[in-house]
Amino acid sequence: MRFEPTEIARLYGRSRVGVVVHKDLEAVYVNDAYAKMLGRRDVSDFMSDPDMRQYIPPSFHHEADKLSNSFQKSSGFHGWKKVYNIRTDGTPVWMEISDETVEWEGGNAVLTTAQMIDNGTTAMQVDHMLGRSFIGVMVHRNMTALYVNESFARLMGAKDVSAFMENPNILRFIPDENRPRAIRHVAAILSGERRGDRHRVRDILDDGSSVWRDLTDERILWYDGKPAILTTAHDVRDEVEMHQQLVRAKASLEQAVTEVIRMVPSAVAMLDDKLEVIHFNHEFSRLFGGETTDGSEPVFDISALHECCAEMMRNGHGHANIDEMQTPSGRLADIRMNMMDDGGVMVSATDITDHKRKEQMLDTLASTDALTRALNRRGFESAVSRLREIRHLKDKSWLFGLIVLDLDYFKDVNDTHGHAVGDRVLERVADTLRQALRDDDLVVRLGGEEFAVLLPSATAAVTKRIGERLSNMIREIRVPIDKSGTEYVNVTASFGATVGGEGRQKFIELSEAMKVADEAMYAAKDAGRDQLVFRFAGQEQDS
Repeated sequence: MRFEPTEIARLYGRSRVGVVVHKDLEAVYVNDAYAKMLGRRDVSDFMSDPDMRQYIPPSFHHEADKLSNSFQKSSGFHGWKKVYNIRTDGTPVWMEISDETVEWEGGNAVLTTAQMIDNGTTAMQVDHMLGRSFIGVMVHRNMTALYVNESFARLMGAKDVSAFMENPNILRFIPDENRPRAIRHVAAILSGERRGDRHRVRDILDDGSSVWRDLTDERILWYDGKPAILTTAHDVRDEVEMHQQLVRAKASLEQAVTEVIRMVPSAVAMLDDKLEVIHFNHEFSRLFGGETTDGSEPVFDISALHECCAEMMRNGHGHANIDEMQTPSGRLADIRMNMMDDGGVMVSATDITDHKRKEQMLDTLASTDALTRALNRRGFESAVSRLREIRHLKDKSWLFGLIVLDLDYFKDVNDTHGHAVGDRVLERVADTLRQALRDDDLVVRLGGEEFAVLLPSATAAVTKRIGERLSNMIREIRVPIDKSGTEYVNVTASFGATVGGEGRQKFIELSEAMKVADEAMYAAKDAGRDQLVFRFAGQEQDS
């Protein structure tokens, strides 16, 4: 397809959809909507510095260069994808974009259209949260890296992420004798046959040097819907080297052992044959020792370590692990214990509290709507499944009321007052629903301006009564449309309600109840909006 600058300006110049034409990631045309998406005042401001790499996160420069080059050499439409860019003020903007190869001034260029969206893909979420983390992070599949952050790239000897991704084959770092086991390990995690765990490995870098890493592997679903492995890595070369020094020099360097232990960044301690702490560092004291005010040695609470040592000795093992142990300090730690020749025990502990918190944040991102903080469809289905299991464990019937609501004329709010006001309306509606319901009731944003509420154990009468109360509360919402606060926008909603579970003559699944409530909601729309229609499954007439 051939475009002239005047033609594309006529077609897209005033469009609300962002449009940019670029060669080698240098913009040759941009409309006002795209310029403002990326934080520029207008087209002139954007074109004063047309290099588009400044808006692409560094972790994706290499991939962006490859795609741009391949698109310019091909033809036709190249599909849709979700990305995030960095605005000029440093804030992220999530967009859904399409790319198409077009003829432009005697050669090929890429025409990109962009629309802002509420959330990005798993890849973007990982980079947004962990791209700047001091912990190395990699996502890989079948021994090929799909994503790495800067910390991981540098840990593996690369200058930066782009340099690392020029050769994403990670099998090259694994010593030959360990490759078959590593391939089986990765395949077992990807297939779900094995749960990822924490382990220590020695890798060989491209320059021939070696690096020791403590790894955690976890199976995730990547943005293409296929399983991948999320690996976090800590550089433990210093710790390994220090431990080797301890083994070689233990007999004659007792004082040196004490000082080396104190310098190790992880929590490290040595126990004697009576399982008393004889050497420790500050990190071990922080996790297992009580506070002292007179400068005396801390009193350690290592009863859980005693139990593990006793089991290790009974089984005749030389080592033992305790994962996610709650330490006396309240922090979570992974514990590694090794027997020494004299009957003592070497203990090392890695504080994983912050790592677990990041995992919970990732899970929250995957199950909640970013704007309203309500559950999304995935989080909703998971929560309903847990509630149902709890009811059955308590030997109680699984019953629920379901309400689906859609804001009336919400498009007019966006068109008249802008999407920022529309977003505030959605946030207020979600807050109102949460405040009006019980702790175990579920609020979900189904998409756009449509919400749903699930009421565990609610009867038809209770469901109707709550639906009417929610309708009245939404009717009273007032959202300011400007900073003065003198003008407001208000909304109403159309409600559809039903009940499901093990009531009446048959079991009503959630999916069937959702269909019934949705049809009832549309009946409320057809009846004039701002009202509630209740239906039972199989019922033809409204009630």
